Amino acid sequence: MLLEDSFTLSVSKREALMRDIEEIEMRGANEARPVQGIFDLLAWVDDHHIPWAVVSRNCRESILAAAKRIGVKLPPVLRSRDDGDSIKPDPSALIETCGILSASPSQTVLIGDYIYDMMGARRAGMRGVLVRNEADIGWKPWIECHYPSMLQLSNEMLHPTELVPWEYLDTFKKFGPEFLRGAYDVCLSIPCGASPNLDTWVLRAAALGVGGFVTAGEVFSPDMWRKNSSFDPSFMGMSLDDTLRNFLRTRYPFARVIDSPNDCNAVSAEPCASPPTDAGELQDFIISLLKDGR
Repeated sequence: MLLEDSFTLSVSKREALMRDIEEIEMRGANEARPVQGIFDLLAWVDDHHIPWAVVSRNCRESILAAAKRIGVKLPPVLRSRDDGDSIKPDPSALIETCGILSASPSQTVLIGDYIYDMMGARRAGMRGVLVRNEADIGWKPWIECHYPSMLQLSNEMLHPTELVPWEYLDTFKKFGPEFLRGAYDVCLSIPCGASPNLDTWVLRAAALGVGGFVTAGEVFSPDMWRKNSSFDPSFMGMSLDDTLRNFLRTRYPFARVIDSPNDCNAVSAEPCASPPTDAGELQDFIISLLKDGR
């Protein structure tokens, strides 16, 4: 991580290193060529009115020069390393950019060509799409999905196929797509006395693909936090609904906390009134529920 390590150098050495890096970046920008598929992808984004931004580890001058050379109109939101100390894989710049776009990280996709992009996306709670001919095997845990070329990604946007979010891959491999689709339509009431504790119970249900949760409307109290200390202490005093939303957002962002049982789009008309309190029994319960067609 050359940029990060540069801060360990003396001021004069760091300045000399940064001049060399900028020279290399500008040389590359002045030789830039558009990759096949990029204009189709940007047209698709514009046609669907999707806000987007550029967040780069490069200097701003090189980004502007490369865009001008290849004929890409940059978006209003552009962040380079010149805009602060936070650069990928630090998620701060990505999260701040989402704020500027009024977008939630859990509903944001980061497209990049290097491991730092994927690491930054995962740390920020985003979906990371790698566009690169080959990927190191060690990168795999960080990648949401991988396309060897921008043209293939562009074609995917125009003719989408079903993708499985990384957090559900184990359940998908074990039970298959029909189970995962069915489980997502299930809405569970959070039981009193969830065992071994609330956080474990909710995470187990979410890992099985359960798509909806309903609480009794209680407040997440200090006593509840002592029993469920994996929740952030800042959640204390919040409604349990908001506590679970914040807890699940970066873990299972597709899981929904439903405000009212009447709003639950479930297999049955009402949320399941009596799911097991023991997290270890949830798998058999969901399997039975789906077999019964409820």
